[in-house]
Amino acid sequence: MSPQAVKLYGAIAAQEWELVDTLQTAHPNTRHELVTWGLISDEERPVARDPQQALRTMVSKQLEEARRRIELVETMPGLSRDLIPEYKQVQLRAGGTSVYLADPDEVNAKLQDVIIDARREILCAQPGGPRRREILETSVTRDSAALDRGVEMRTIYRDTVRDHPLTAEYARTMSARTAGRPAQYRTLVGDFERMVIVDRQNAFVTNHVVEGAPEHSAWLITDPAVVAVLAGVFDAEWRRAQPWNGELRTGRGTCPQDAAGRVRTDRRQRGIMRYLSAEVSQVATAKKMGVSKRKLQEEIAVLKALWGVRTLNGLMFQWALSPDRLVDDGDALRGLEESTARAAVETEDDVAA
Repeated sequence: MSPQAVKLYGAIAAQEWELVDTLQTAHPNTRHELVTWGLISDEERPVARDPQQALRTMVSKQLEEARRRIELVETMPGLSRDLIPEYKQVQLRAGGTSVYLADPDEVNAKLQDVIIDARREILCAQPGGPRRREILETSVTRDSAALDRGVEMRTIYRDTVRDHPLTAEYARTMSARTAGRPAQYRTLVGDFERMVIVDRQNAFVTNHVVEGAPEHSAWLITDPAVVAVLAGVFDAEWRRAQPWNGELRTGRGTCPQDAAGRVRTDRRQRGIMRYLSAEVSQVATAKKMGVSKRKLQEEIAVLKALWGVRTLNGLMFQWALSPDRLVDDGDALRGLEESTARAAVETEDDVAA
């Protein structure tokens, strides 16, 4: 309530009518304000009412209005569930849209908006080769936020990035994340189409339609059928591509001692992987590690999560390509060799028997 209305209420309560007229002339809205609050009667010569009763009445009205608004809000999720299928059916029949984005800043802004809303998956095919530092720095913040939400992120680069220290460092950082999910990278030799697909609902692709368009212009496609085809193309290229965790090519990377600062596993985890890659069974590996088979399976599940894979075969494949396997753990390696040799002897003895 305005201070002028409070002052007018005092003048009406004291029946100082000259002051009342003066205040109403100076502030014509104050009388309506007091009537709305129920503090005065709506008469030529208004009567002041008990403010406690008036305010109790106002509180009751406001609470009732608040309850109605809450009830309205509570119906919205159900209403949304009812309306969304109807809308999607219309969209499927009418088809989606393709929007041309000519300005690179517009492309980046729209891409940022769509990625912020990503909930399940981001697929990126980047055939442009090594990335510039400013692009990578922007990508770290944006991509980390998506990975922290549990979004799966897969990126295909041109094979030449394996010779580029800056891009390799970025890939090592993002693929070795322990919070949220790690990013996954693969490289492909030769040409392929640039695209970014978010939740298999929105696809950004290179412009092949508008002649004379800026170099980084693009199209945003939301047609479900077209996006599904593009996602299928990406999946096929992903299967052909080679996994990459940011290792530089032989002769351009770090030595095993330096790699220890960039790996994602600890010594114990590397010991597990070395036993498994030496074809030691999980039962035998659990005994050698001094844990139960269930505990070992839990540790293997953690290793799968580190590489973003779902199967033991996928884990072994990632390990074979990872710099982790190059780390010299000293006694751990010798112990593995001895245990593997013993296992081989035991097998021979069993066969002989």
